Amino acid sequence: MKATKRFPGTKSGFSAARAAQELADIWDAEQRSEIGEEAVSTDRSEDSASRPRERPGAMDAIISAAFEAAVPRKMLRRLLHGQALAATLVVPAACWVSPMADYLAKRLGTRWLLDRYDREADKGSLRLESDETARILSRGRCVLGIAPDADFFPEALRQTADLSIVVPPPNGAVVHRAIARFLGRSPGIAADGVPDGLGLHHIVAALRPGSGGATILRRLSAPAAAKTAATERVPDLATAVEYGAARLWGLDLARDIADFRAGRIAWRDLDRGICLHSPPGCGKSWFPKILAKASGVPLVSTSVGDWFAGGNGYLDAVIKQARQAFADAADQARPVAILHLDEIDALPNRSTMSDRGREWWTAVVTDVLTRLDSTLTGRDRVVVVGSTNDIARVDAALLRPGRLERVVEIAPPDHAGIVNILRFHLGDEVPQDLSSLAPLLEGATAADLMQTVRAARRIARHAGRALTLDDLRAATLPFESHPPQRLFRMAVHEAGHVVAAMALGVGIVAHVVLRRDGASGGQIAIDYADDDILTRRGIEDRVTVALAARTAEELLIGAMSTGSGGGAESDLGAATIEIAALHASYGLRGTPLFLADAGPTLLAEVKRDPILRARVSQDLLYLEKRAAELIEANRALVLTIARRLAETRYLDRRQIDEIVKDRLVVSDRTPSGGSS
Repeated sequence: MKATKRFPGTKSGFSAARAAQELADIWDAEQRSEIGEEAVSTDRSEDSASRPRERPGAMDAIISAAFEAAVPRKMLRRLLHGQALAATLVVPAACWVSPMADYLAKRLGTRWLLDRYDREADKGSLRLESDETARILSRGRCVLGIAPDADFFPEALRQTADLSIVVPPPNGAVVHRAIARFLGRSPGIAADGVPDGLGLHHIVAALRPGSGGATILRRLSAPAAAKTAATERVPDLATAVEYGAARLWGLDLARDIADFRAGRIAWRDLDRGICLHSPPGCGKSWFPKILAKASGVPLVSTSVGDWFAGGNGYLDAVIKQARQAFADAADQARPVAILHLDEIDALPNRSTMSDRGREWWTAVVTDVLTRLDSTLTGRDRVVVVGSTNDIARVDAALLRPGRLERVVEIAPPDHAGIVNILRFHLGDEVPQDLSSLAPLLEGATAADLMQTVRAARRIARHAGRALTLDDLRAATLPFESHPPQRLFRMAVHEAGHVVAAMALGVGIVAHVVLRRDGASGGQIAIDYADDDILTRRGIEDRVTVALAARTAEELLIGAMSTGSGGGAESDLGAATIEIAALHASYGLRGTPLFLADAGPTLLAEVKRDPILRARVSQDLLYLEKRAAELIEANRALVLTIARRLAETRYLDRRQIDEIVKDRLVVSDRTPSGGSS
């Protein structure tokens, strides 16, 4: 038989209901001694001893339990007996202000003036409130200000307060006491499964008539458990190098939140708004979960699609759903929460909307901007993270200072990021070093990497064995993706780059890889020396390496393919830009003349200027001839590298050096042809 766990600290014959009764008796006893029996007659009639005490409603149950847990008995007596006292009461969130004021009005009576500050007022009204507070205190009355932030109080009240009370977010003990008070008896079991700091409305919604203590505790625990289970498997922000600048911003924010909790900094010192953008699949929707975990704060995620799905789709329903998302985040701030606005480009840009669209959407956009302003002023202790695939479509008003003011791009992961993402998805399955896989997956998104791990697991599962590094390599480079003829051409193309780069000594060939997609289907990584600034010789050598792949195809297969051209980033596009820069940007070829900035914009200058075009064409023809001479001199070596590459799909620096050793015909010939 399973033993029932009792509430911590209870003894035989003692219950939380009895504790609640004793606390209520303290209130009543103190009020009688101060203002007489008549003042409390509304709470207790003459025959109250013969009738059971009326149980409080759900709101009063949690408000009273939280207040009494925060206020020592000595302070309570001062509240009941003091004269001309000034006091401040800071509650967990703005939604607590009115319920707390209503509760204390019933308990403290008319001696106290209760001022509610549920939002940050402007400076003019704060001055007026300070004057009024001073006048009330000078007349002998007591003033209690209630706000979610001490900064909301008028200066006269804040600086002259005799009592400063802080009601923290409710912990398990407070929730247990509230349930006992609501039921009129102990729930019978401890509230261990209830997380600390639940939102006020979350607790109130769980306290329903006709429900037992176990049912109420299950309502309070289940959503939190579900949320934890949904977000617990996320990367560690400290090691999530794939997020680049977003990671650094998040680490700073997590530290600032910890400092804010400890009282070392004010809320105004924290960054509160950021917009993340990236191509699809780069993990920007995961980042708020990672950030929330690192910061130890709740996360509320929403989107424009959610606002439509949550109601009937009419204008008023969409606005209500949007407001509810902001309210949920504020309610869960313990003391801070993160609100994630996913795919914010779905909120139309007003500058590009049609007249018909503007008529409908303006009310929604304006209301969201208003909610964003009020949330980020500090009233609700909410950090807002927006995310989008298309930053150009986002309304500029969302990105201005004071709103989502930090705009950070999440790029596809670099080599370190690829390894980190693979390791996260693999866990301890493949203990070997994964760095050899990074070059094969260069340019892959986080979603691509997840799919790669899934495909590798399928390979191992179908083979009836544990996952291995070879399975990951096979999933990365599926052999069936290219027909043999295409595969060999791709290998020859990349081998031409490798041999020319090594023969000219332009840098160290780190690796070469054949991919599943792309125009040429392959990539070579060269670590260029950076001990000096590029010269004309260095640029011409690099262009020769770029053109060597074309000539390798022609000499060893019989014809060139389209794999070297097709775009400004292709071999031919890059070569054209570099040679044009010698003539028109750097002044290193022919007349020392500057015509345009080095880069893709030079292509327009080449197209416009026939003289420049003729000179660039002449230089490229000569350098292509030079590349052909290099390939012809190393024909056998190019074929050997191509065959090995077609077989393995990937060669690293060590493997390339083993093939090339003592076989490479090196060229130190300086180009002497071309235009003058």
